[in-house]
Amino acid sequence: MQSIVKYRHHQGKINEIAARYPQFSKIKNASVISPHLQWRDTSTGNLSNHMQVAFFGKSGYGKSSTVNSFFGESVLETSDIDACTRRCESLDFELARGSYLSLADFPGIGESEYRDKEYLQMYGDFLSLSTVVVYVLRADQRDLAIDEFAYRTVFKNIHDKEKVIFALNCCDKIEPISRIHSIEPSPEQHKNISIKIKSINQIFDPINPVVPYSAETGWNMSQLAHEIVKKIVGTSTQYINI
Repeated sequence: MQSIVKYRHHQGKINEIAARYPQFSKIKNASVISPHLQWRDTSTGNLSNHMQVAFFGKSGYGKSSTVNSFFGESVLETSDIDACTRRCESLDFELARGSYLSLADFPGIGESEYRDKEYLQMYGDFLSLSTVVVYVLRADQRDLAIDEFAYRTVFKNIHDKEKVIFALNCCDKIEPISRIHSIEPSPEQHKNISIKIKSINQIFDPINPVVPYSAETGWNMSQLAHEIVKKIVGTSTQYINI
């Protein structure tokens, strides 16, 4: 059996992101108790347990930018043109001794049929190791065909779908784009964001609320943090001790 490997870009304390998004303080001192969420550090041989939040979705839709926004620094490479992520890359934050929250950024689909097959297989391999999946969409894009295919392919049962939070990024770029600099979308943009969320609900019938936000401006990132922590706490009887 081939080992599942992720590459750590940062290891720190949960206070690093809880200082920016206090919602994460709710899981401070939590212990991950499931042996199915255990990872081995290949450089030291040490074992640790991880609540993994996986970021899936199309290339260029802002998965890396979202993780960077939670952290407050551009640790993960991003690009408006080229796909940057070819493997699972994580930022790990210690909750209690030997237990971590892992924000895991994955390669984006939609580049090519060959890559999609490879990456969707990766999504499926990591799914059982993930407590939450943040599936990133873009508010200013209409074509959801690839996302529909990915959702059907990777999330095959109700247990898998319960892990998914659809996150609608780039709400600052939805029409009509305002020339007035503001973190908060305009009333007209809010109307179109609501229409977009309604469309996502109709297509995917998600179990969890769709969260609109902007990784670039930081708008509504707190709500995304809230929904992530809510899902983590909801699995506490299975995986963690809070």
